[in-house]
Amino acid sequence: MVKRGDLQEGISSSEDAAKNRRKRRKPIKSCAFCRKRKLRCDQQKPMCLTCKSRGRPDCFYTQEFTHSIEPDELFGSTPNIELLQKVDELEKKLNGKGLERENVAEKRKTARNPYANLYHFQCKGSGRRIAYGPTSLRTYLFNDNVEFVKRYNQLRSRKVKIEINKWKAANTWTRMSEFGVLESTLVENNNSNVLKQICESLPSYEQTLNIITDFFCNERGTNDINQVLDKNKVINDFKSSFLPGNKLQSNGERPIETLLLSINKNYYKIGVILMILCICHFYENTPPEVEKYVVMLTGFTTAKASFIEHAQFILLRYHHRELFLACGDDSHMISLVDLLCSSAVTLGLHLDIREVYKDQENIVGSLKSLENLWIWILLSDFNVSLNVGRCLAISSSYFQADEYENDDDSHTKTVNGLPATLFGESDTCVSKIKRFLRLARPMVDEIYDKSCFPDLEKNCKILIDFVETEFASISYFTSSDLISKVPLGETKVLLQVLNLLLTFYSLRFLVSRERGVVLKNNILQTILVSFSVVINTTRMCFDLDKEHFPELFAPDCPNLSPFMALSLAYTNFLFPRASSVFCSFLYHNLTLFEKGHYLSSDNIDQNLADWDLSTLNIPLDKDINILSAFQTYSEIFDGWLNSNNQELRNIMCRSCTFVAIIAMESICRTVLKKVIECRTRVENSRLQQLHNINTPIDPSLNDLHVTTNNVPMGDAPAVLLPDAQNNNNTVNGGSTQQELTNKDNTDVQNNEAGLAQIISDEFWAAYNTGWEELMNQPDYKCLFDTH
Repeated sequence: MVKRGDLQEGISSSEDAAKNRRKRRKPIKSCAFCRKRKLRCDQQKPMCLTCKSRGRPDCFYTQEFTHSIEPDELFGSTPNIELLQKVDELEKKLNGKGLERENVAEKRKTARNPYANLYHFQCKGSGRRIAYGPTSLRTYLFNDNVEFVKRYNQLRSRKVKIEINKWKAANTWTRMSEFGVLESTLVENNNSNVLKQICESLPSYEQTLNIITDFFCNERGTNDINQVLDKNKVINDFKSSFLPGNKLQSNGERPIETLLLSINKNYYKIGVILMILCICHFYENTPPEVEKYVVMLTGFTTAKASFIEHAQFILLRYHHRELFLACGDDSHMISLVDLLCSSAVTLGLHLDIREVYKDQENIVGSLKSLENLWIWILLSDFNVSLNVGRCLAISSSYFQADEYENDDDSHTKTVNGLPATLFGESDTCVSKIKRFLRLARPMVDEIYDKSCFPDLEKNCKILIDFVETEFASISYFTSSDLISKVPLGETKVLLQVLNLLLTFYSLRFLVSRERGVVLKNNILQTILVSFSVVINTTRMCFDLDKEHFPELFAPDCPNLSPFMALSLAYTNFLFPRASSVFCSFLYHNLTLFEKGHYLSSDNIDQNLADWDLSTLNIPLDKDINILSAFQTYSEIFDGWLNSNNQELRNIMCRSCTFVAIIAMESICRTVLKKVIECRTRVENSRLQQLHNINTPIDPSLNDLHVTTNNVPMGDAPAVLLPDAQNNNNTVNGGSTQQELTNKDNTDVQNNEAGLAQIISDEFWAAYNTGWEELMNQPDYKCLFDTH
C-alpha cells in the first residue's frame, strides 16, 4: 500500500522530470521564406507556390539539415539558411574527419569567395552576347529583385524605349557610327585618299591652332585629359603635319591643304590632333571622313604602330566616347580599354618611366605627361572593370604610382580659398587618383580571387576614411552654393569613390544577405549623397557653360556644351547605379509583409527637416526612415527638373545619355510610387475594416515596428485585441499573469500572420490591377518629356 506522502512525492518527482525533459517540438514544414514572412506555404518541393509566384531563385526547408541544434535556439523565428548550411557542412566535416574547429580568421582565408562567380549573361535577339560580372549594375539587378526588374523592364520597353528611339531618329543619333565606315560609298576619284578627304572637313589652319591652344588652357578646366599630352610637342606635331594652303578664305584664314606623315609612318600624331578636334570642336558630330580615319587607325595590329602617340590616341578616343557616347555600363568601352592597356604595357609605361624614357623627351614629350598617361590608363581600366564586372586588364603588380608621388610643395598653396593640401597637387587631380587607385585596385582584384574571402565591410570603412582624409567636407559637394569652390577634378575622384563604395554595399546586401540597420543606413546615406553630388555637379557645369560658352545656348545648336559633357563623363557611371540600387532596395522593403508591420503616409516627412548630407557616417543609434529617404530623393530630382530649370533641361535633351538618365529616374520613381500608393491604400482600408480605428504608425521600413498610442511595440501586436488588453497584474480566473501573457503572445502571432497574409494578398491583387491600367494607358506621356 502506498502512503499519501509517497504518492505526493512521486507526483512531484514526475512533474520535475517532465519539466526537465525537453518539450517535443512540432516539425517545421513550411519553407524558410514563408515562415519568415508568416505566409501560407503549400510545402511543395523543390519550390512552393508562394516562392514560385514571387519569382524567388530558391526555396529552402529547414528539415533538410541534419544537425541536432534546435532552430529556435540559434535563429529565433527567422532561420538563417546560409548559417544552417554552414553548420551542416562543418558538422559533416567534424564527424567524418575528426577535424578541430578553425578560428574565424582562418575560415575567412579558406572559405570560398562568394562573389567571384556572380554574373549576368545578356543575350540579345540579334545574336549579341555580353557577360557582366559581380560588380556590374546589371548583375546586381538581375540577381536581386526579380519582380522589380520585371516591372522596370515592362515600363521601359512598352513606354520609354519607344520615346528614346523617337529621339534617336529625330537627332540621327547612334552608337554604331563605326559600322558606317563599312557601309559608306567608295570614293571614285583614286587621287583623293583618306588624308585628302579629311582636309576638306577640317576648320582653317588658324582656327585649328586656336582649338589646340585652348585645349591646353587649364583656366577653364574643361579638358583635364590634356595632362596626358605635352603641349609644345602637340603644337610642333600640328605644324609639321597639317600644312596650310596658299589661297586665303573669305575670312582671311588659310585652309588645311595637306596632311603630311613623318618618315616612320606615324599616323598617330595626326590621330591625336584629330581627337582633340573631336573633343573640342566636332563634339558628337564627327565628320564621316574623320570617323573613317579613326576607325582604321584603331584597328592597326602591326608592331610598327608602337608609338607613344598610339596610347595617347586610344585614350583620347576613350575620353571622347565618355563625353558624348557614354552608356551606364561601359560596355562600349571594353575593346578600347583592352587595346589601350595592351599598348601601355607594350610601351613600357608600367616600368620606371623616368628611367626607361630618360633623355627621350624631344621625341615622346615630357616625362610628367607620360606618368599622367599611365595613371589615366589605369583609371580607365579600373572604370571598365568595375562597371562591366571583370578582372582588371593591367595586373596590380604593374602599378608603381608610389614611386612618382610628388605634390609640388602644395602645402603652401591654396585653391579657391581652401588649403591645397585637401586637393593634392594644386592644378591637377592626378596625385589623388594615384592614391585612390593604390587603395581601390587591390579591392577589385579580391572580388575575382577565388582563393580569398573579400572583407567588404572593412573595405567600405577604408573608403569612407579615404573620403574624410582626402577631401574637404562632404558638405562642399552636397551644397549647391559651395560646390563651385571645389576643383572639378576633386568631384571626379569623389564620384569614383562613391561608385565603388555603393558597389560593395550592394554586394553585401545581395550576396552576404546582410539586413542590419547599419548597412541599410549606409546604403541610403551613400545614395542620397551621391544624388546630391550628381545634381550639384550638373548644375555647376551648366552655369560654367553659360559663362564661358554662351554661343552654344542658341536654340538651333545641337551640341552638348563642354562643361555639361564633362559632368556627364563624371556622373554617368554612378547615377544609374545609385538610382537603380535605391529603387530596388526600397521595392524589396516595401513588398515585405511580415510580423504585422505596416506603413503610413502620415509621418513620412518627420525626419526631413534635419537630414544631414554632410557626411557618409551615420550614428549607430539612428534608423533612417525609408519613406523619408524616398521623399528626400524625390525632392532632389524635382529641384533638378522643375519648370525653373527649363533651359537646363533643354541642354540635357541634346544628349541621348542624359535623356536615358532622366527616363531611368522616372521609371524607377513610377514603380515605387505605385507600390507606396497601393500598399498604403490597402493597409488603411484593411485596418479600418478590421478595427475601425486610426492607428498611429511608424513608417520606418527597416523592422517596420508598429506603434500604438505612441508607445513603441517592437514585436508586440500590430493592433491590440480586446482579450490582449489586460493591464492588471492580478490573477484572472485562476490563471497566472505569465500564462495570460503567453496566451496573448500566441494570439498576437496568429493575428499578425493572418493579417499580414490578408494584406499581402490584397496588395498584390490591387497592385497588379493598377499596373496593368498604367501599361494600357493610350495617352501615356513620355516620362522624360522636358517640353
